[in-house]
Amino acid sequence: MNLQEKQEKNDRSFELDKFDPFSLTAKDADIAIIRFLKKVKKFQDSAWKKNPIKAKSKHRLVYGLREIRKQLLLEAVHCVILARDIETDKSIKLATDVDTIKEICASNHINILWISSKHDLGKAVNKWPIVSAVAILDYRGAEDAYSAAMQTLTNFMACCRIADHTDQSSLFA
Repeated sequence: MNLQEKQEKNDRSFELDKFDPFSLTAKDADIAIIRFLKKVKKFQDSAWKKNPIKAKSKHRLVYGLREIRKQLLLEAVHCVILARDIETDKSIKLATDVDTIKEICASNHINILWISSKHDLGKAVNKWPIVSAVAILDYRGAEDAYSAAMQTLTNFMACCRIADHTDQSSLFA
């Protein structure tokens, strides 16, 4: 690598240092969450290839509202990822399940990550056609992706809260 290439690389990294956390979009948050999910899924799949019997007894991911509720009651969940487009207005049971999951997560201090669509969530974990919710039981090996997803989602939510109050004349109003 010559001197000019090193200089260009340093310039690019300097531009990344000037990253503005308040210019995030929902797509940025989704990308970070999907990257985290894919990394955890990769670890689960590689464990399955090594020893299917052991991998079946030690899941890293659980799919579906009913399975997530069961695992939450067993207190085995570290993180829950829910789709924003779950149609809770069409079914009372579905709305009750989602509310129960939110309440259990809040009482046990379990983080809930939100992704834009069920389709994106299903695509991230290679399930067809859609997945409404995923629970992460073990994210060892993907801590960096988890912290990046949490930071991105936190920054996005802060950006949304600030954007909701742009019409105010003062921050103290």
